[in-house]
Amino acid sequence: MDFSLVPPSPGSEAAPGKPRLSLGLPKRGAEDSSPFSLDTDAEVGPDWRNVLSEWVRDHAYYPRQAAALGQHGSTRVVVTTMPNGRVLSVEMERRSGSPWLDLALEGLFRGARLPPMPKSAGDQPVTFRFTMHYILIR
Repeated sequence: MDFSLVPPSPGSEAAPGKPRLSLGLPKRGAEDSSPFSLDTDAEVGPDWRNVLSEWVRDHAYYPRQAAALGQHGSTRVVVTTMPNGRVLSVEMERRSGSPWLDLALEGLFRGARLPPMPKSAGDQPVTFRFTMHYILIR
């Protein structure tokens, strides 16, 4: 049974008059609806950004304490990492107003091993700003 709403790929046949429905994750494009943003001058490219997005989705969390107190907001850290993914430092740049949210973002990167960067990033440490928008849906 084919459940996709996307056009069939070249060479594949869809049943006439039958819509295709995809239950998988959408492909990333120019529009990014992620609750976070990344800012860097390094030549990391969209592929690494997408891999980092997946890594963040797998490792980030909304702190229970902040949720219980109804806290939400945006926080930003400056992360310095080696191209192999080893995080060298994490510094808080903008606080959200919630110590729980700030600690959660800082802890996400502190001591972490991020996905390795492409060769175009070079062999020197790379610094980027990462903003997380914590949104509490009630």
